[in-house]
Amino acid sequence: MGRRLRIVTVALSLALPLAACGVGADGSRELPPGPAAASPPVATPSATAATDPVLASYLRFWNAVVAANRAADPSLPVLRTAAADPELSRVRATVSRNRVQQLSLRGDVGHSPEPAKVTGGTATLEDCYDISGWNPVRLDTGQPIEITEESGTGRYRARYTLRRSGTGWLVVNHTALGDC
Repeated sequence: MGRRLRIVTVALSLALPLAACGVGADGSRELPPGPAAASPPVATPSATAATDPVLASYLRFWNAVVAANRAADPSLPVLRTAAADPELSRVRATVSRNRVQQLSLRGDVGHSPEPAKVTGGTATLEDCYDISGWNPVRLDTGQPIEITEESGTGRYRARYTLRRSGTGWLVVNHTALGDC
């Protein structure tokens, strides 16, 4: 019995923003609807996110990653508002690779972040993110792609580095720490 693929390369790259993709067969610029309905923003802002600018920026980064993956658009402008190099380049490369493979990701990503540690203009945050509800679909039809999962739980721990930029924070790097 096949299980849905948990895309480790995407999970480790961590950033894929939203933008319109190429023109479809019907002339539209939107992805076809898939069985996984369009989801609300990835992270539901909590009271903590409302008062913690680092956490709010981190969750905004994930919203951009989900949007980019859904649209299969590595040049989605919202990415630049949430990430900077080298993380921005990694996310764009992953989205580009998925686009070449005619792959889009749809669904939700869950989060269990720990409080951020801020030192001057740098912050670090660890999260156990859950991509078990983030499923691959064909870019041209929106139909699910059934692939057997070879490893992983869909829940991964990573440490993110953010840099203060103007009035906010940008994700600039991450380190994979394994499963949660």
